[in-house]
Amino acid sequence: MNHATSIATRFLGLCSHRSLWHQPNHLLRQAILYRGIASTICNSTRVQESLLNKDGRVHSKPTTSYRTFATSRQRCFRPSFVRRRLKPYHQTKEPGLTFRKNDLNESEIAGIFGEVYPEPELGNRILKVLHARRVDGTLDVAFDEDLTEVFATYSGTEEAALKWLRATYPVDEDAAIIARFQREESSREQEHPSALMERGQKLGLIKYQDAAQVVPDQQIQEEPEYTGPQSGRYYAPLSDKEGDVFGRSKIEEIRAKNEAEWEDQERKLQEEIDKSMAEAEVKHQEKSQAIAARPEQGVEVSDGNLPVRPPNDFEKWIIRANRQATSKLTLDSPEVIRLSTAGRILPSLLFVLAGCAGLYLWAQYWEPPRRTERIFPNTSLAYATCGGLIAANVLVFLLWRFPPMVGFLNRYFIVTPAYPRMFSMLGNTFSHQTLRHLVMNMVGLLVFGPRLHEDVGRANFIAIWVASGLIGSVVSLASFAARGVLISSSLGSSGCNWGIVGAYLWLHKDDTFSFIFLPEDWKRISEAKGYVLLPAFVVLDTVMALMSKQVDLAAHLTGMIVGVLFAEWYRSHDDKFVKRKQLRVSAVLPSREA
Repeated sequence: MNHATSIATRFLGLCSHRSLWHQPNHLLRQAILYRGIASTICNSTRVQESLLNKDGRVHSKPTTSYRTFATSRQRCFRPSFVRRRLKPYHQTKEPGLTFRKNDLNESEIAGIFGEVYPEPELGNRILKVLHARRVDGTLDVAFDEDLTEVFATYSGTEEAALKWLRATYPVDEDAAIIARFQREESSREQEHPSALMERGQKLGLIKYQDAAQVVPDQQIQEEPEYTGPQSGRYYAPLSDKEGDVFGRSKIEEIRAKNEAEWEDQERKLQEEIDKSMAEAEVKHQEKSQAIAARPEQGVEVSDGNLPVRPPNDFEKWIIRANRQATSKLTLDSPEVIRLSTAGRILPSLLFVLAGCAGLYLWAQYWEPPRRTERIFPNTSLAYATCGGLIAANVLVFLLWRFPPMVGFLNRYFIVTPAYPRMFSMLGNTFSHQTLRHLVMNMVGLLVFGPRLHEDVGRANFIAIWVASGLIGSVVSLASFAARGVLISSSLGSSGCNWGIVGAYLWLHKDDTFSFIFLPEDWKRISEAKGYVLLPAFVVLDTVMALMSKQVDLAAHLTGMIVGVLFAEWYRSHDDKFVKRKQLRVSAVLPSREA
């Protein structure tokens, strides 16, 4: 028990002697020198100091000694492990740390070292090595033989170089010494900070330190601004916060910038709300006055005292999301001005051509799935395909009602000629913002889609539907850009549906069509061939485009043309379709009796 107590007491005593962190900064340099000479004194002969007493006899003063933890042998100093754990520099040629991109020329070297100066290459190496030692806190470590000989040949070189480096490229050398102590006492050997910084500078991860703007006459009088080992590296600017030891943080700067932007957005939002409320209040007062002026009509008169309700938190959330989703680009923005007509059309055109090529290859190699592999095995492929397209369009329609998604939809699900995005050529074909537009297109898909699907199959049907929308979208963009109509937008699957209508009517151009849900007498009157209905639909769509500016005639007609061209190619290349047509005709025509 007594043995364990004595061991614990000695251990705590050793720990207390190793605490050097409370010393002033100007004593840290002496501390590292003390550690450096400790091992040398231990191996030398003990020096005894002679003191004369009153009798005139000489007595030896006992030297101060410590008893180590693991042995009882007396030592003059505790064994130092500094040299063992400090990673050694290169034995042949120490590389140093580059402090700027280009080396100093001969005139600059002469200005630093004086009249007698080394060659520029050697002078730059001296500066780099000393700069690395300052960063590492190892100025006391012996240099290699070459530099030692240089310092002996050119007297005052080391002092002149350190003076210039400290004035031009300030480093907190006291903090570097503290960091060195921590590396030395680590359980594993660590890389020097200068070596890590040199690698980071070569890779472009760390910027070179900016030289301090100091007038030559004031280099001795004025001390450079203090920069400490903050933010994980040296030279980090000090923080404005009192008592902050971590230095100026980029994260804090980004946070402050974001907070300022948020406050500005909230201020603009409140201004917009105040303006809307003022306008609503004026309309409310005008309506109340108009009602009060006609009491003889028996209408209830409003007192006009009810205030206009401000938006609640949910309504503010919607307004804020819509503001964030609105693009900040204008016709005067550099991104819009530098785009030419070809620059607006060419990327989207290349995307459409690549998409059409992919659709052709997919249609050629696609094989129908087995019944057991389908999600809805009891539903026909035609209605399953059309149902999937309708579900995708309905999903995008619902996403337009979800405010956080409006920004994404504005970028990739609507075509804007001022700043088009190529992916919007595909996304806009699934996009509808009004219920009326969605219902009209989905009804057309449901009427003509399953019938065309039965004729050409799923792969060809999807290829026609998507390709008609892609080509119609890029032609619509080209028409707007060529006319200089940049403030416009287009979306919807109308071009896809017109492609299906055109393909189906051209495949059945000789068949007779009539309107369903009509009496038989009216059906006979309204009957028409496929080649007659096709131009009739073109005329109808043109009239609608002239009556309403919301009809994209270029996309509609282009989609129909794509469908007709595909139908003509399919009629001439697909033997199965020709045989099916012959069977239908033979089944309708009456057989002749012999």
